[in-house]
Amino acid sequence: MKFKAFWLPQLLAIVCILTVGSVPMVYADGHEAGEEMEMEEESGISGWFRTDTDSLGTQIWFGGSYPAGSVSIDSDIYVVGTFAEFDLGLGIPVVDSDSLSLTFLPMVGIGFDYESANGPSSLIAPQLFTYLTAGSIYFESWIQFFFNTPFDYDDDSLYTRDFLLYSITDNIAIGPQVEVGLTLSGLEEETETGLSSLVVGGRINLGYGENNTLGLFVGYETQPAEDDEGNEIDQTGFTGRMTFVRTW
Repeated sequence: MKFKAFWLPQLLAIVCILTVGSVPMVYADGHEAGEEMEMEEESGISGWFRTDTDSLGTQIWFGGSYPAGSVSIDSDIYVVGTFAEFDLGLGIPVVDSDSLSLTFLPMVGIGFDYESANGPSSLIAPQLFTYLTAGSIYFESWIQFFFNTPFDYDDDSLYTRDFLLYSITDNIAIGPQVEVGLTLSGLEEETETGLSSLVVGGRINLGYGENNTLGLFVGYETQPAEDDEGNEIDQTGFTGRMTFVRTW
């Protein structure tokens, strides 16, 4: 009993000393963690996730934007089936105010079809994306060149997508959309160049909570397609796309 009574006060004293000494350390660690979180918030790095389902199948996108002075460095990856693409570009804000915002995003991309082990299969360049917001009006434009023949992968082509939306509420925007595909050259000498696709229709964007957008495009394909032997196939009719985008 005397032995236990002798060590009990010393043990309590040691615990008190360690507790008091650890308070500044805990405070310092918490303060440093707070500074680290604040630095991450102030870094300005933004990101996004997107999934599309259309005639190509279900496609997955991830992207991010890194501030670099008055511009931004943007990158993304795009995956559909065994094909994957990496894009790198420069975001150029031309106008940035409360009432008007205009940004140009030129990019270059390289694509790989991992079904074969022959290296790159496509050069996606140049690309130009345009984003315009003016009050309740939003305009977005895609222009992309695909050079596939140097890799014996597919025909060379040009693709454009343009839509103009009007926000009727904070969470609903509607407007027209047009998509155009042009065949520039082919792997075969008899490849027919020119207009290969023209889809005209309408789009609606729905907001689903903070930073979530669901897009629905319904259009009419006006151009027939061709099979592998060059025979015309009547594939005109209604088509479209479902899109989900999450930003952070």
